[in-house]
Amino acid sequence: MRGRRLRWLAGASLILVAAAAALGLPAARLCWRVRASNPVRRGVALAREIGCFSCHGDLGQSGIPDPSAEGKQVPAWGGGLWMMYVKDDAEVREFILDGVSRRRAASESAREERRGAAVSMPAYKSFLGKREVDDLLAAFEVLSGMKRPADDTAEGRGYQVARSRQCFSCHGPGGSGGFPNPGSFTGFIPGWYGADFRDLVRSREEFETWIRTGTISRLSNHPVASIFIRRQRLKMPPYRNLTSAEREDLWSYVSWLGRTRGGLEAPSRSS
Repeated sequence: MRGRRLRWLAGASLILVAAAAALGLPAARLCWRVRASNPVRRGVALAREIGCFSCHGDLGQSGIPDPSAEGKQVPAWGGGLWMMYVKDDAEVREFILDGVSRRRAASESAREERRGAAVSMPAYKSFLGKREVDDLLAAFEVLSGMKRPADDTAEGRGYQVARSRQCFSCHGPGGSGGFPNPGSFTGFIPGWYGADFRDLVRSREEFETWIRTGTISRLSNHPVASIFIRRQRLKMPPYRNLTSAEREDLWSYVSWLGRTRGGLEAPSRSS
């Protein structure tokens, strides 16, 4: 009798533990997503939701052709094209809310260009709240390059190293993070600033180790964290061929992200 009771209790305990894990992991992932949220992540997700990338291309990098004229296309957000249409944050907001900036609305040549276009920018004033506009602005600033470090600085060189190595393809625009990673504990690839970065990188030495080996012993030897590291589908590759100068510049860039709230508190670039 006592043996059967112990076996029953052991079985019930395993069921409770399994149930707690099944319920707890989604809750933990939701908590991490909230902690790691930032305006750029939210803005990119919102831009996908409301159709911005349908016309401006994936992540705003390549506008679709406009059938009104051969060779004409919807402007991309990147590649410096933004400078032809907006001069500051206020004009970006005007485009989002009204479909055009006040300055271009007052220009006869710009009005003529808009009249001849088959694809026109819609106004989102009646669809978006203030925070949503703020988030879209943040996403545009980072994706367009309006907010990035100056080229002739260590952080600017680090930004270029990250671009050349395609780091942002996994870690999100400008290192903002958020792209899915099935099997991982949080469910997404971490960014380079904010709560998830601070939890994964506690020192300059850990940052260097992540780059050179693709992991750190604090997590790979942890009884729980190691399980998720093995299960996650996308794994950090080792970059053993990066020079010490390149690693130094990358550290300068992620430090700049931390100081400027992902670049959003840095001055806008004018060129």
